[in-house]
Amino acid sequence: MGKYYKNYIFDLYGTLVDIHTDENRPDFWNKMASLLSCYGADYSPEKMQQSYFDIVHEEEQNLAFESGMNFPEIRIERVFARLLKEAPAYHSCSEKIVTLSIEEIEKSEWVRMISNVFRVMSRQKLEAYPHTLQTLEALRTEGSHIYLLSNAQRLFTDAEIESTGVREYLEAIYISSDAGMKKPQPEFMMKLLEEQNLDPQDTVMVGNDFQSDIGVAVACGIPGIFLNTDQLSSIEMRARLARVLNGKNDHYRPVIISSGDIEELLDLDRDLKQ
Repeated sequence: MGKYYKNYIFDLYGTLVDIHTDENRPDFWNKMASLLSCYGADYSPEKMQQSYFDIVHEEEQNLAFESGMNFPEIRIERVFARLLKEAPAYHSCSEKIVTLSIEEIEKSEWVRMISNVFRVMSRQKLEAYPHTLQTLEALRTEGSHIYLLSNAQRLFTDAEIESTGVREYLEAIYISSDAGMKKPQPEFMMKLLEEQNLDPQDTVMVGNDFQSDIGVAVACGIPGIFLNTDQLSSIEMRARLARVLNGKNDHYRPVIISSGDIEELLDLDRDLKQ
């Protein structure tokens, strides 16, 4: 790394927080179809699952065309609103949310409720990694500034940042659904650097994904630290890094913490200060 960094930009999922979701279970879609039925929209579980992924794909394509970005990020609010408005059939219902426009539904409390239910039912695991909080506390005590740059949906992520205890350590939070783009889109990282007035030479990106986390660091010319929380082999890590560099910036070498233990960041810092 060559120096001690004052600014740490962290990824969230797979870096600070261990999470597992499963949106392919038949019982999950059965419950979601039952939930939308309460608001007059009739889906079979199979049709709802297919419609959800079709709408996500269509929204991503539309945004990519409109923005011209390689890595656009949609807002899940519109997906849920379209699911309600584009159901294959309806029945008479005292709830009137379905009579609103897609744009009105996107802004409604109904969307927030549906997103919470969707996320909680699909989520099977959510917890900070064993050394996350104490490492963030140590970095903060040493005077470091800590930021979050996450590919995520704000409706899902806000509550998860809070429940895992991470929020209190973050000076600023950047979520891709707010920005309309996601890592490794360089403009996403540059937005954080510019708004927080960070010197790239004093800043490092820490994450567990070569394409998004190391990729955006390479694109923006800042150092990167890779946490191997997925326990990739050394051969696989080299292959993924090579795909990110793609024959360019071959001199770029992120620090790799093979164990995936975030606490080793503190050992790196101590080594750099000596």
